[in-house]
Amino acid sequence: MAAGTMGAPRISVIIPAYNEQSRVAATVSAARAIVGVTEIVVVDDGSRDATAQEAARAGARVIRGPHRGKGAALRRGIVAATGDVMLLLDADLGASAVNAAALVEPVLAGRTEMTVGVLPALSAAGGELAGKEHRAGPRGGLGLALGAARACLWLLTGRVFAAPLSGQRCMRTSLARTLPFARGFGAEVAATTDAIALSARIEEVAVELSHAATGRTIAGFVHRGRQLGAILAACLPRLLYPLGPTARPAGWRRLLVAGCGWTALIALGMLLHPWLALAARMAALAVGAVVVSMAIDAAARIVRPNYQGREIPAAGGLGFFFAPWAAAACADPDSVNQEALLVLALAVTIIAAVGLADDLFGRREVKGLAGHLGRLARGKITTGALKAIVGAAVGLAIGWLLDTTYVELALLNALVIALTTNLVNLLDVRPGRAFKGFVLLAVIAVAADRDALYAVVPIGAVALAFQPLDLGGRAMMGDVGANCLGVVAGITLAAVLPLWGRLVLAAALVGVHLYSELRSINDLIARTPALRWLDRLGRAQEDAS
Repeated sequence: MAAGTMGAPRISVIIPAYNEQSRVAATVSAARAIVGVTEIVVVDDGSRDATAQEAARAGARVIRGPHRGKGAALRRGIVAATGDVMLLLDADLGASAVNAAALVEPVLAGRTEMTVGVLPALSAAGGELAGKEHRAGPRGGLGLALGAARACLWLLTGRVFAAPLSGQRCMRTSLARTLPFARGFGAEVAATTDAIALSARIEEVAVELSHAATGRTIAGFVHRGRQLGAILAACLPRLLYPLGPTARPAGWRRLLVAGCGWTALIALGMLLHPWLALAARMAALAVGAVVVSMAIDAAARIVRPNYQGREIPAAGGLGFFFAPWAAAACADPDSVNQEALLVLALAVTIIAAVGLADDLFGRREVKGLAGHLGRLARGKITTGALKAIVGAAVGLAIGWLLDTTYVELALLNALVIALTTNLVNLLDVRPGRAFKGFVLLAVIAVAADRDALYAVVPIGAVALAFQPLDLGGRAMMGDVGANCLGVVAGITLAAVLPLWGRLVLAAALVGVHLYSELRSINDLIARTPALRWLDRLGRAQEDAS
């Protein structure tokens, strides 16, 4: 395999492949001839033929996995590769793959962070690059997928690209590992959008490459239909969710497009059904709260290493406490206890404040409730101890308001509220885990009393809007967010559960907290298949592993 000179940047070639046994070997062999290439990684995306064997025979390192689509295959390859530069190539380029060297030089020279290959089929009269399918040979489709990709990129970035669907790209590894890469055939459009959101320079480069043709056949139209669907699936969330790949708010164009998109959805809902309009308004407010949260987080520069050691925004739950206030302000006094919602909103705000203090000033070397209380016993107040004190005080106050007849019942309510709040905090050590715990607790509350929906749905909607960032490992909700979810769940459960239900829940919560002081909840989840499956559900990092 060709290698660069001593000290030269290492080039890793990533080739996602699905049922390409007849062409992948020629592609690998040609890519090996590119000067500076140190490894070729072929990601066999669940092929049903001999793609993996042919790639390995040609000298590639093969990673095999279930069929998850092109974007997921690219993520797996990029994570596994070791080069300083990533050259992404389609598996069906054959002998022409050697010409992809033209994509590498601008990146190595530092003129750009990403190059996109423009194939000869894209050249048209007058210099316009119109390209039906980036393919040589028979005519492609009707240009719907290409047109949709161009239109979406223009809306998202303000730029018109000649080859928005080109899979032939080169980029710095640092950029490649930052991009989330959408699933399926929307990966290229999403990568372009996200790279621009990161202020990366992108240059289109003419290259002499050729694909195998699908032509205007039934199979070809089916393929392009799937491609169009994947493009829309990748772009629509980005049009409506104006946050970049680092979870920071995107530019004014994305914000404007998102605002127009949500306005259109609300208007459409009003025409179709009042409940659809309500759902659209709630979704728009939830996304807006997340965008504002991340803007504040960015301005305050609240970052912290996650469980993988990556520095990411650490207080994404800043906007969670707005939800109960909005619910109280919008509630119909004839159908719901507005005063109760105001008390809930006040409690959430207080708990959110101490959670934010922990996010800003907390010391991570002190572990567990016992550790913080031990420091307090020695006269040292930690933010964790402050959370425990304030949480207990809020629990006692709300517990007494819920039942002023018997002190014992008030104390039971306080115990449920305080321990539920801390439980969600305990869960918030892996992406999505705190939200899943909140959903389980909310389901129990709603099963006991349907009126619990008024308490749990507003903040649940905001937390749900945050999940693309949380599950994607791009931001943490932080103690401020986990506290909000926990106290809402705790107060709601204390309010709606019968006495026996609160007793059972309190016993379970005490058991979990005692276990967490003696053993690792992470280890318990890892050892229990059902819990492990639920924990990993939706987590983006698993696609790259």
